[in-house]
Amino acid sequence: SARVRSSAQLRAMAVAGIVISVSDLDRIKLCVGGATSTQTGGPLATRAQAKELHDLSLARAKTWNNTLEGSRRKKADEKRKKLELEELERQKVDSEEAKIQLDQRKATIERANKLLYDESDRIKSFHSKMMMCDVLAEREAQVGLKGELKKLEQIREDRFLEMEKQNYRRMLEREMKEKETKEDLSKMASKAQKHQLAEYKEKRFREVEDQMLEGELLRRKAIEDLDGERGAEHSRRSQAVQAMQETQKANEYLKQIKAEDALRQQREEEKIQEYAVRKEKMLHLRKAKEEEVFQQKQAQRNLMIDAQSKRLGEMQNDEEERVDRQVAEKEASDESKRLAKQEAKHRWENDIQNSRAAQIQRKQMIRQRERGEDAETAQFLGEWCKVLDKQEQEEIEAKGLAARKLSQEHKKQVEIARQRHESGKRQEEHVSIHARKAIEADTVEFHQYAEVAIKNYASEGKNVIPLIKELREFRKRVLQEVVPPAAAAAAESAPPTPMRALSATAGLQKVHRRGR
Repeated sequence: SARVRSSAQLRAMAVAGIVISVSDLDRIKLCVGGATSTQTGGPLATRAQAKELHDLSLARAKTWNNTLEGSRRKKADEKRKKLELEELERQKVDSEEAKIQLDQRKATIERANKLLYDESDRIKSFHSKMMMCDVLAEREAQVGLKGELKKLEQIREDRFLEMEKQNYRRMLEREMKEKETKEDLSKMASKAQKHQLAEYKEKRFREVEDQMLEGELLRRKAIEDLDGERGAEHSRRSQAVQAMQETQKANEYLKQIKAEDALRQQREEEKIQEYAVRKEKMLHLRKAKEEEVFQQKQAQRNLMIDAQSKRLGEMQNDEEERVDRQVAEKEASDESKRLAKQEAKHRWENDIQNSRAAQIQRKQMIRQRERGEDAETAQFLGEWCKVLDKQEQEEIEAKGLAARKLSQEHKKQVEIARQRHESGKRQEEHVSIHARKAIEADTVEFHQYAEVAIKNYASEGKNVIPLIKELREFRKRVLQEVVPPAAAAAAESAPPTPMRALSATAGLQKVHRRGR
């Protein structure tokens, strides 16, 4: 168990990076059953073995990551790896950027070549001649279309004239038919008017006869009405006389009723007077009774007030005695509380004194223990500072080594950048050579384009003479630059046919290739 504890202590000390003395090391070795420094050959052997163990411990400590040196070394390695990764990312970005710039340069060169090709005089002139051919073809088509439109207009005029003639004939026929129809209708209307006139006369005669008959009937009816009116007037007069007699009888009856009403009203007034006298008497009696009841209630109230005042006097005497008793009890209670509070105060003061003494003693003991700990800490820090100085020296050496490695990496990066620049220059030279070749080949492409355009225009039936003339002008300029004057004059004397122009363009391509 002692060996196990000693080995565990050694491992803990190794992990914590604690420095121990030689005597402690010998004691530990003796406990675990090993040989001490005195048993292995004296101070020299002990010093050599200590140096060997020190080197071994340093080599082993270099592999640790939980020490300050290990954490510094780990941070330095992580920083170096991070810088390497960043450098790789930068190189990757630089390569991608170089590729993008190269593609952009190629696209710019191709666009410039296309613009130069399209902006060249021969292309512009050839396109203008092509446009002229299109205009001529469009003009011919417009002329043909105008002729066709004139023919269609003439056909439409003839057809419209024919339709007008047919409409005129139909209108004449319709007018003749309408005239015949009107004559037939007028004949029928005259017959109908004669028939209606005869019917009107007959109807008028019947109406006159009916009016005469009706007048006779009205005269007879008036005579009968006059007789009836006279009988009714006689009956109305008799009814009026009878009504007057009945009215007189009713007036006499009303006078009798009014006399009876006056007698009844007089009797009612007498009854009312009698009731008023009786009511006044009852009111007088009621007031006397109320006065008597009020006097009785007032006497009872005075008795109740006297009894209540007597009871209140007795209660006030009892209350004064009770208050005096409570005051005495309160004074005794306050005195007992004051004594208890004073005793508690003395007890608290004693406790405070004892606590202060204990605190002073505890603080003195803590101060003595802190002094001892400070002395031990100062001794440990002195030894630890030596270790830290050594580690700092090793860290400086490691930083110098890392700086040298970083300078080598920078040199490599500069070399890579120089190689990249040289490769970019080579690529640019290659692109410029390729551009020159493309510029040299655009003439051949122009001839091929012109040949295809002439064939297409000829197959469409367009006038290709302006294109042939333009090719002959270009051919003349090229021959003046490349071919002798006699050959140029012989070539100029050829007739300007489309097939001849095509063969001429092919010949120009061959001459241009030989010149190059």
